[in-house]
Amino acid sequence: MHRLSAKSASLEEAFALTQAILDGRGVGVPIDHPGALRVVVASALLAPVCALTGLALGTLVRQTAATTTACVAVLFVLPLVVSDDRYWSAVVAHALPFEAWNRLVTVAPAPTGFPWTTGGAWTVYGAWALGATALAVVGTHRRDQ
Repeated sequence: MHRLSAKSASLEEAFALTQAILDGRGVGVPIDHPGALRVVVASALLAPVCALTGLALGTLVRQTAATTTACVAVLFVLPLVVSDDRYWSAVVAHALPFEAWNRLVTVAPAPTGFPWTTGGAWTVYGAWALGATALAVVGTHRRDQ
């Protein structure tokens, strides 16, 4: 329990420091502003989700350069290639961590042909984290026996 409260405190401190800087420029937002807490939590969770994805890819590939290339391709290049214009492309886009983050930090998303919910974006975050962890554990366990 202490560990969770320490992480929460550091998240609040980071938000307070950022808001102090932004407030000096006249663009600060309080934490109780609609959507602000969601943006903070989604942004804080993006790095661990990406790290777990890299861990899973590293477990599968087991070569540094290939793992790095695969990780960049999955996390950064693929979101640039897919779009919300066609159904299958939208399905792929909605299943990517970066697009989930983008959906969570956009308070008023523009209307698209294939919209999705913030709940769906949180589900994508959880699925990538759990799937990557399971893949890394099972892959390591099978390979290192």
